[in-house]
Amino acid sequence: MDKCKWCNKKFDEDAMVSLSLNENEPSMLICNKCYNEYMADLLNVANCEGFEEEATFKDCDDLDHTFQIIKRISPMGGLWEATEFLDGDKIGYLFSIHQDFEDNPNETLKMLYKKIENGLSRKFIEKEILYGREHCGLKNEKVEGRIEWDGRHEENIPKFIIDGEEYSLNEIGRMIMSYEGWNFKLEITEQTE
Repeated sequence: MDKCKWCNKKFDEDAMVSLSLNENEPSMLICNKCYNEYMADLLNVANCEGFEEEATFKDCDDLDHTFQIIKRISPMGGLWEATEFLDGDKIGYLFSIHQDFEDNPNETLKMLYKKIENGLSRKFIEKEILYGREHCGLKNEKVEGRIEWDGRHEENIPKFIIDGEEYSLNEIGRMIMSYEGWNFKLEITEQTE
């Protein structure tokens, strides 16, 4: 575990910010709390604190998903993120929302919670056991998720997080082969949409 260069508290990799104060100086790792205090002071804005940093929601299968909630201040506003940490270093669901400085942080947090509830209310991958093996397919010919780098490969190969689970490019390819000959639309959206 790393330590914040400003407050000396230990933090894990997901709660750190790499900050460079001057062009010719090396960057330093600081915790999200120190970073937000620095940015709030620099930008002369309020630093929202005192919110619940962990929240649990049920999905459409009545399973619990626990999220770590953080806010990160930037010159463009605030970014609220809800991250589900799974076993090891895996991340399941991740939801984020942008907050303008003039927005009420409590209302923005409610919007994030609503986004989580909406995201957990449906599944895009259908799993079934056929001949003793699990098979996955697209539910209703539509899929939404997140694109991430697949560190298991040396090349720039993506992996996909769908329904809070990882799927390789090959796994997605196998799922869509049942649609051979069909047309498709590919839409990429920004993470806070």
